[in-house]
Amino acid sequence: MDNKIIEKIQKYKKEVYSPYNNKLYVPMPESRDLFLPVTVGCSYNKCLYCGLNKNIQFKKLPLELIEENLKKLQYINEYSKRKIEKVVLLGGNPFVLKTEYLLEISKLIVKYFKEVKYISSFTRADDILRKTEEELKILKENRYDNLSVGVESGSNTILKLQEKGVTAEENLEAMKMLEKAKINYSAYIMLGFGGKKYSNEKAEETSKLLNLVKPFEIIVVNLVYFPNAPLLELVKNKEFKRLTPLESLKEEYLLLSKLKMENTMFNATHKNNVIAIKGRLPEHKDILLEKIKRKIADYEN
Repeated sequence: MDNKIIEKIQKYKKEVYSPYNNKLYVPMPESRDLFLPVTVGCSYNKCLYCGLNKNIQFKKLPLELIEENLKKLQYINEYSKRKIEKVVLLGGNPFVLKTEYLLEISKLIVKYFKEVKYISSFTRADDILRKTEEELKILKENRYDNLSVGVESGSNTILKLQEKGVTAEENLEAMKMLEKAKINYSAYIMLGFGGKKYSNEKAEETSKLLNLVKPFEIIVVNLVYFPNAPLLELVKNKEFKRLTPLESLKEEYLLLSKLKMENTMFNATHKNNVIAIKGRLPEHKDILLEKIKRKIADYEN
């Protein structure tokens, strides 16, 4: 490839993703897709555990800039010869944008990448609940699919502790709304979200919630302690006690053992997990439990 083309591609990449300081956070199921900036920060930004968007004011990018970025991404992908069928909207929770704006974005995406099959993003439950059933159906018709819902826990006690801003009942309602609109979604769950005190409750209540819904995938990650997250104050004051790797494994085992789901992928392959496991429920449940059990034994011996 010509050096001038390489330089132009590098320049475009830097310009497109400059709002994120080279730190792109995307849903695990969509980590190989095309990433399109549409928002910066999180519209809620009050969760105790999260430090990703602290000191960042939430904003939506203007359609003019989104289209300019699409032109640059189109140029970049002309040379990679990659077939673009999936697009991820960047930002803490881009699905918070009004339906009309999301539809304008989808029109622009299809204008530059005609083969796109679906558009995904992170979303909070309240982003979904603000939309009507009819709006969700229209968004589905305009390629919005495979959303990633930040559920974290099925325990209201823990959600309140972490100042998540939504209840377990609202998470349930939001996921049910997506199912009614035939929008596929993954559910993010955090091990250690309730610390030592609520570890068993976290596993029990989260499994109860998940057994009522039908995500195509459950993404299981360990709670990350961001340097600027308010939760660290509770950790320093010993009001919140972190799980050890062994305790995290035991919480994961209890959670998985209680799940009674069909045609759902259990994905715990994130790099911060104690053990990387992945399999379909219910077919691979016993195999996954056995792997966790062996890892627990390694820590106990």
